[in-house]
Amino acid sequence: MKEKIESLLSKINGKHVWDDQPVFCFNSDIDWASEDVMTEYFNIVNPLEIKPTLFVTHESAVIEANFQAGKIERGIHPNFLSNSSHGDSFKEIIETVRQFAPESYGFRSHRLFDVTDITHMLKNDYGYQYVSNLGTILQTNIKPILHESGLVHIPIFFEDGTHLYNQLDLNFKKYTDLFTTPGIKIISFHPMNFVFNSPNMTFMRQIKDSLTREEYNNISTATIEKLRNREAGIGQTVIDIVQFVKENNYPIMSLNEVYHNLMGA
Repeated sequence: MKEKIESLLSKINGKHVWDDQPVFCFNSDIDWASEDVMTEYFNIVNPLEIKPTLFVTHESAVIEANFQAGKIERGIHPNFLSNSSHGDSFKEIIETVRQFAPESYGFRSHRLFDVTDITHMLKNDYGYQYVSNLGTILQTNIKPILHESGLVHIPIFFEDGTHLYNQLDLNFKKYTDLFTTPGIKIISFHPMNFVFNSPNMTFMRQIKDSLTREEYNNISTATIEKLRNREAGIGQTVIDIVQFVKENNYPIMSLNEVYHNLMGA
């Protein structure tokens, strides 16, 4: 144990590409998005060629097909809150979501729920290697952190809900000086916010509150077309960020690739 921790400390404190330039990493918390929502998500995302990391919450034929095609990688997104559809105990919840991404070794909890019982269990009992469970507001110079559990922790730079909650400008170029600093830039966006192009928190809250859990899990293409915001919104903001990254030839890595780059694999 001591030798492994000392090795991780050495790697985290070593020199990496993100020390000198921004390295972008795109990922999404699936949050029980319907098959039609995920189909529209991939219709937009796949042509961007960014290979996002999807933190999955349920079984999805659309996600599975894109995983098998090498378009994405998967982590798990367990819901440890009360009344979770994943189970009634930490162990049951973890074992439920692992079925949806059995190859995974990274996770992010729903609502960023985090206690030592969970992180220790995921690392020691299930072999997970990294976690991305800390949200920031455009924090510069983000580097992997060695979590007290021994997991590698990779904080989030930009998250769609955080951006909307804090009423930040949907024209991300207002913050270009932050996006161009060195560090790992995790750009995290939810399929629902992305596909519906949410302009604010109230917009998506009204959609969710108008539906039962079953209706939410089965949102159709027709509903998307009916309710999609066609003015400025967070979905377009994410697309603008991708285009900015590609125009400037900044490195793009998946979360697994960030982890392996850190480990020197």
